[in-house]
Amino acid sequence: MTFELHPNLAKKIFLVDLPLCRVLLEDEKHYTWLFLVPRRPNLSRTIDLSQPDQLQLLQELDFVQKALWDHFRPTQLNVAAIGNKTAQLHIHVICRNETDPAWPHTVWDHPVRSPYDDSSKTAMTDRLKALLSFQSQLSG
Repeated sequence: MTFELHPNLAKKIFLVDLPLCRVLLEDEKHYTWLFLVPRRPNLSRTIDLSQPDQLQLLQELDFVQKALWDHFRPTQLNVAAIGNKTAQLHIHVICRNETDPAWPHTVWDHPVRSPYDDSSKTAMTDRLKALLSFQSQLSG
């Protein structure tokens, strides 16, 4: 069986593949919002991963969080693996700022969605790819 992205995740913007996870970007300009998706078939929960893969996931999550924290200096980082609507295992890592439109509430409860314009999307994607490519060298 091969790894495939759930249709909801396949709509996200591809950034990089780390040793275990595919890293995707949400098309939402108010939040730097990434997804880590382990490239293993038929996973819904972190406990579905082998123990070595669980440890690798934690390392990659650590790298991504530190990279976002150091580069963007958000007020808070939200990290969640919920899976109620999209059953495939994926971890949200979201930079939150006191000035964002949903603060202090969750981004899911905010009714307004604002995708990047083309030039902003390209700039953010390039910025994150460079940042996470450096990080993936450290974790590989």
